[in-house]
Amino acid sequence: CITLKHYLTLNTNDKRGNVAISLYYTARRKKSLSPQEISAVKEIVQRHSVNEHIEKYLTTGNGINWESFNFTLNAKIGNVFRKGIVFSGSTKLPDSNEEATWIGVQHWCQCLSEIRAALTHCEWHVAVDDRGIPWDAEAKAYAPTR
Repeated sequence: CITLKHYLTLNTNDKRGNVAISLYYTARRKKSLSPQEISAVKEIVQRHSVNEHIEKYLTTGNGINWESFNFTLNAKIGNVFRKGIVFSGSTKLPDSNEEATWIGVQHWCQCLSEIRAALTHCEWHVAVDDRGIPWDAEAKAYAPTR
């Protein structure tokens, strides 16, 4: 059975005492990722990097308080391929203004849509606060709603 799970759920309080919302993602399949797939994922994540925005926010206080997209590929415990997990991680969504979280959801769903296209034979699940984000098969993209 091949599964890929993504969760957008409430996390613990952040440094300002606000409840932080994070994006969690896990891809599962029977076969580990090939070197070509690993390269493709890294390239997609690099294209969607928000590092310049992070630097701007940290130096000026202006913009959105992004955090980097964190992920692990072909997760192993010792030498054992762990439950078929080929892609996993978590990323805190921005919350510096009223629209920031929604912008973050849309941005990272686009990134994950491209990763989904690059990782064949995976089943996906995406959720915000345990509410599913549907996959639009025609558009070949996640279709988050507020």
